[in-house]
Parts: sequence; structure tokens; C-alpha cells
Amino acid sequence: MKKVVLIETILVMVTGVLLTLVRYSENGMASLNSMAKGVETSSTVIYTLLAFLGLAIVSRWIRRTYGHRVYHFKDNMLFAEEVFEGIGSGLLGIYRLISGITITVPFIWYFADSDTFDCERATAILVIGLIFFAGLVMLSWFNDKSKGG
Repeated sequence: MKKVVLIETILVMVTGVLLTLVRYSENGMASLNSMAKGVETSSTVIYTLLAFLGLAIVSRWIRRTYGHRVYHFKDNMLFAEEVFEGIGSGLLGIYRLISGITITVPFIWYFADSDTFDCERATAILVIGLIFFAGLVMLSWFNDKSKGG
């Protein structure tokens, strides 16, 4: 679990925090607002990505538990696992980006616009980011365990 937390922390720092700082340096808070709106997606998309990640995890678990003998078409099933995981990994990418944005924005807000800084709202945003990070670590851990990691 420590390894998953470390890897996800690094990935969130690179794909979320660093990208948020780059966007802020380009055009300030307006750029961050457009970035946050770009990440917004419907719950249907999130549930679909979660379903594909779940299918990858379940199919790997079946293969590991019951062996390759349960697959009559072994190559096709392994191919399907890879496809499910590839699609499901989109969910992990979205979670990384959302975590990075929501963890970084309160700090940028505090230092860049301290006149309008609202500690309650900033704390709420930060807590949401930490909740997304915890969910990301959990999904990543399940995904890693299903691979035999």
C-alpha cells in the first residue's frame, strides 16, 4: 500500500499539481477556472470508466483465482482485460487531475488573491481534493492487487 500511495502522490504532483501551476502561470486565475470547467464531466462518464476498471479487476481476479483453464479463449480474454484496463485507467487519470487541481488551488488562491481568500471555502476545496486522492489510492491499489502486485 505504501508503494501505491507513493506512486500516486508522484503522479498527482506531475499530472495535477504541476499542470495546475503551469496553467496559472500562463493566464492567472482565469486559466484555472477554465481548467476546472474542462475537468467537469457527467457522472455517466465516471460510472462508465469505473465499470471498465471494475471489469478489468474482476476478470484478472477470476484468472488468478481459477487459473487460465477458465478461459476457453485465453488470448481473447487477456486482450479484453487489457482493453478494460486501458479504458478504466482514464478514470484514474481524471482522479489524478482533479486531486491535483483541488489540492493546489487553495494555496494559489491564498498567495495570489489574499483579499478574497475564504478559509472555509479553501478548506472545503482541499478536503474534496484529499477525498479524491484517497479514492484514487483505493482504486489504484485494487487495480494493482488484481494484477498480482
